[in-house]
Amino acid sequence: MEMIETERLIMRRLMPEDYKAMAAWDMDERVYKYLLGSACKTPEEPLAWLPKKDPASKVNILMLVSAKNDGHAVGIYAVNHDLERDVWTLSYVNRYDDWGKGYTAEGMKALMDHAVKEYGAHTFEGECARENTGSRKVMEKLGMIYDHSSSYTKNDGSATFESDVFTLTIG
Repeated sequence: MEMIETERLIMRRLMPEDYKAMAAWDMDERVYKYLLGSACKTPEEPLAWLPKKDPASKVNILMLVSAKNDGHAVGIYAVNHDLERDVWTLSYVNRYDDWGKGYTAEGMKALMDHAVKEYGAHTFEGECARENTGSRKVMEKLGMIYDHSSSYTKNDGSATFESDVFTLTIG
């Protein structure tokens, strides 16, 4: 199984049986403030889409992230290859009580390095709501630079956010 290890984290491909661990962030409204989706009402909701994800995909790399010190699930970090533009988009979600610990920058850096080495990735892109200063700091720590402004609307139409798009080209 594909795994990535950092100083404090272990990442492996997300599997359907991980839905129980995902409840730590999936059912938290605070975590979903800037995400496209909405918080889950039950721990089983991810089972509607999770089994459809191919854990061997070479374009949709979803990793369950766990802390080495106690093994708890921290979140999900992902890179998705937009084949048309040849850009790898970043996404990440952490449980609320792990915010501000530097896990995202540490884990996403390792995942991006892995994507370069294993999948030939060279251009990365991330977007965050302008007011989401935590995600902005993550992208800056990853060496990404502001590219342009945009906006996005949550899937249920409940909010629209002005956003900034960051990019990084390696090599």
